Amino acid sequence: MSRFKKFMSSIKGSEDYSDIKSSSLRDLLNGNILTKKFIQKQYGLLIMAAVLAFVYVGNRYYCETQMNKENKLKRELKDVKYESLTLSAELIQMSRRSHVLKLANEKGLGLVEATTPPIKLD
Repeated sequence: MSRFKKFMSSIKGSEDYSDIKSSSLRDLLNGNILTKKFIQKQYGLLIMAAVLAFVYVGNRYYCETQMNKENKLKRELKDVKYESLTLSAELIQMSRRSHVLKLANEKGLGLVEATTPPIKLD
């Protein structure tokens, strides 16, 4: 622990906090605190924190946009699947033998069902 205490005391000893301690709320609100020596040394850190905050917000917005697109595409896919199932069921219904005979009779085509089964040629 002594190394840590020495390290912390060397950090505290190298910085001058007197101008920050003498600052008031008025200095903070009117921006005079940004002219203090300690804050001027930290400009790089403050800029990096601001850039990271913007990147974080932008990333979150992009992620939410992608999730909305994904949900929309899932709904569309579900609708297309249901439509495909419906059309497939209708096609199966229309291609049944009884339905074909019924349609042929309704249209008056005069078609007759074959009485002999088809012959296989080898």
